[in-house]
Amino acid sequence: MSYHYERGLADGRNQPQLRDDVSYVNHYGSADLDLELTERVSLSTAFHYERNNWTSGIPGDERQGAHENVFQGDAVLYYRLADLVRLGFGVQRSSRKQSFEASSVKNTNVGFGIEGTF
Repeated sequence: MSYHYERGLADGRNQPQLRDDVSYVNHYGSADLDLELTERVSLSTAFHYERNNWTSGIPGDERQGAHENVFQGDAVLYYRLADLVRLGFGVQRSSRKQSFEASSVKNTNVGFGIEGTF
């Protein structure tokens, strides 16, 4: 498990005429679980949550008082070919929603690869 805190200050916070201050406070949490299914097969899973609180104080900026939530999950199935080589097949799914948007954005990624340690 892990947690990350971040504060970002954008140049736009000093330019009220642009009404576009993307300054934020970010909270990011993650939990991972790795399972050894057989001698050669393992499964790696993870869940991530991210919260961005926009800190704009500029009247008329759509981010003033707004926030964003991101949920993401991923799973990778590994097959060990040799002691230092394994194949991986994974899927990642995420959903991102900003409070000032009508709907969320969904994203799915699929990957296949080979990993070697040397």
